[in-house]
Amino acid sequence: MNLFKTLNSYRQQNPLGVRLLTAIVLCSSAITLIATATQLYLDYRYELSAIDERVQQIEASSLDSLTSSLWEINPEQIQVQLEGLKQLPDVIYLELDTPFGEHFSAGEPPENQRTVHHSYPLQQLTDEGKIYPLGTFRLTISLEQIYKRLEDRVLVILTTQGIKTFLVSIFILFIFHRLVTQHLGTMAKYARRLKLDRLETPLKIHRKRPAEDDELHQVIHAMNEMRESMLEDIQLREEAEQALAKLNAELEQRVTQRTEELEKANTDLRATLNKLRKTQERLIESEKMAALGGLVAGVAHEINTPIGIGFTAASFLEKKARDHLDSMKTDNATTHSTEQDNQYPVEQRQSSQESLIERLTTLAAERDADRQIIELALESSQLIEQNLERAAQLISAFKLVSVDQSSEQRRSFNLKDYLQEILLSLKPKLKKTRHLININCPDDLMMDSYPGCYYQIITNLIFNSLIHGFEGTDKGVIDIDVTRKGDSIRLCYRDNGSGIPFGFERKLFEPFVTTKRNQGCSGLGMHIAFNLVTQLLQGEIYCQQETRKGACFILDLPANPVTKD
Repeated sequence: MNLFKTLNSYRQQNPLGVRLLTAIVLCSSAITLIATATQLYLDYRYELSAIDERVQQIEASSLDSLTSSLWEINPEQIQVQLEGLKQLPDVIYLELDTPFGEHFSAGEPPENQRTVHHSYPLQQLTDEGKIYPLGTFRLTISLEQIYKRLEDRVLVILTTQGIKTFLVSIFILFIFHRLVTQHLGTMAKYARRLKLDRLETPLKIHRKRPAEDDELHQVIHAMNEMRESMLEDIQLREEAEQALAKLNAELEQRVTQRTEELEKANTDLRATLNKLRKTQERLIESEKMAALGGLVAGVAHEINTPIGIGFTAASFLEKKARDHLDSMKTDNATTHSTEQDNQYPVEQRQSSQESLIERLTTLAAERDADRQIIELALESSQLIEQNLERAAQLISAFKLVSVDQSSEQRRSFNLKDYLQEILLSLKPKLKKTRHLININCPDDLMMDSYPGCYYQIITNLIFNSLIHGFEGTDKGVIDIDVTRKGDSIRLCYRDNGSGIPFGFERKLFEPFVTTKRNQGCSGLGMHIAFNLVTQLLQGEIYCQQETRKGACFILDLPANPVTKD
């Protein structure tokens, strides 16, 4: 029991030595078995070859003597020869049978034994060359002794080889323990005690240093290099941690900065997106207005001719009625003067009085009826002419709704000087009021555009302020501020009038939208301005709601619009 505990403790403390011992024993045993089997096989073959040599000796010497004894018919000699052959090693039974029923044997027939049998025919050759069969000789050789000798040899070989293998294994295990295992245990203990904070002590083992570095020295050197590498790695890691902490601080600062930049970019992006949405809405509105303007201008062109013909006919009717009325007035004057100049004698006047009275009465009645018809025709023609003239004015306004670039002249001009010229042309309409118009524009702002469009737009805006914004007052203020923005300008038109009703700015640029239709306003002024700005001048116009009193219009216009084919 104590031996078993000792072995178990040794196995737990030195598992590599135990596995080495086991491997040595197994390999040695296998080699021993293979060597033993080879030796047994060789011995077996040797024994069989010895038997074959004896059989060949019997064939060479005994068969002829047996044949002679049979030919001489000497049974005693035959039996003596068989008994002599039986004395040979491993020969256990011999028998000889003749054709004449004679039977000779020596030994006992084998039972349940491993044997080898040989049979030989015996013949006699005479001098005449005839062959006479004399019998059959059978030889039985036992293999039991051979196998017994082999079994004894196996036990001896296995016993000696086992003892030798065990002793060699113990000796190898002792040497391996002295040279390797105990040093491996020392290295294992060092590795178990190795901590990150205990890397200063190198690994050392107590042994005589060999002449050349062996595997243990390489392992020890590698572990010490690993320890030094770990020390360097720890130092590098500490430096990396410090650098990482510094980098994290910089990264946090950079993230904060990037976050602020992203928030600003998102704000700018949202502003740009809102601007794009507004631009899209304005483009859609511009296309809608352009299509509507084209429709209105087309309809105006179609009805312009019949209205012109009607106006011409009404003018002609008025002229003819006025001429006929003047002719009648002339005839009345002539008749009156004739009555005063021709003073007939009393007798003649009395004689023709009845016929004259009758003729004058009839003529007066006819002239009164003609005068009433002519005055009615004159009044009707004047009314038709006035309404047709009003319709012609509306048609002219309708034609302005469709912007035709070929009808506008493009040239270079100074914007501030041209705005002053526009105000100068409107001076007759403004002189009866005390409205103040301020122009704030750079003196050197040159434009290569369509000045007629600017005239139409500014005129419409000023008239809208006069009619709608300054109703009931003659002391309004209009500010026209122009600023340069790269290759474009921004014109801000602002007044301090009554302003635009809430929600009305959405349909302000639609045609026929007005709050003064009863005062003769057509509602086309801002629509015409919108089409001119968005189509011919290739800009934008929109109404900006003012928190203070008044209306404000923003115009973003290119200084040099692209000419469309």
